[in-house]
Amino acid sequence: MSNTTPVNAVSIDVLQVSASGSLTGTLPTNILASNQAAGKASYACIIVAHGSSGIDPDIAHAALVTNRSATLQNIVALARTQSLTGINLDFEGLYPADRAAYSSFVAELASQLHQIPARLVVSVPPKLTDSTTNTWAWPYDYAALGQSVDFLQVMTYDQHYSRSAPGPVASISWMQSALQYATSVVPAGKILLGLPAYGYDWNQTTNTGVSVSFKDMPAMLSATKAVAQWDAATLSAHINYVASDGSAHVVWYETSQGIQAKAHLANTLSLAGVSVWVLGSEDSSFWAGVSAGLQ
Repeated sequence: MSNTTPVNAVSIDVLQVSASGSLTGTLPTNILASNQAAGKASYACIIVAHGSSGIDPDIAHAALVTNRSATLQNIVALARTQSLTGINLDFEGLYPADRAAYSSFVAELASQLHQIPARLVVSVPPKLTDSTTNTWAWPYDYAALGQSVDFLQVMTYDQHYSRSAPGPVASISWMQSALQYATSVVPAGKILLGLPAYGYDWNQTTNTGVSVSFKDMPAMLSATKAVAQWDAATLSAHINYVASDGSAHVVWYETSQGIQAKAHLANTLSLAGVSVWVLGSEDSSFWAGVSAGLQ
């Protein structure tokens, strides 16, 4: 990532919290130093440690409830000792029953961080309504979280994902709907919209999908000789091709043109800004789209 990009803050995704509330992982001092020299803010992104089968709500519950004090103490100590701008919580896959516990935890963490002073960013899955039937998003009480955090980072990507049917990662109308709900309960000036620097390649023979980075799409287009098709309704692009093993594939991905329009939602809705998942997956044309969209 060059210093010519519009990035003014970096969330470093290397730390995990265990059931006991302890943190594992090491912040890279070279990145912290580079950010400081470039005048960029540094946030430590903390996720819940995975269990043997991946995301484990039991581990999250233990960290948030059973060992809440230890978890709070360790996160605050990290922010203080590493001279961080702040913390970025990305606790995914929570039990729906832990909704209130998470809101309470975030409120206490924000209070303690602000005394340092440090900031708190909380990443949340997108939702179009606050419905109990959406068990993935229900644990995140936007209104309650919005009262505590400095920024609410809405992960407006993975509308379609590796285990879903093929489709756009972030269609413009879906993003607008998610942000319409978010801004109805949280001040717009606290909201960061998420932009995907990736797409998905679905093997329609095996019904499996893998991610493809934004910067790798030109090479894929060249290798497959597929004809790119622009979808004006979603502001995303897609291709179809047949692999060397005979399997049929469909790829949905982002373009600079689409990213420009999606980034512009931040201006239209007076949001705090945009966020990108994940740095290192983009190229200069991606940043050109972001910069133009934020004009």
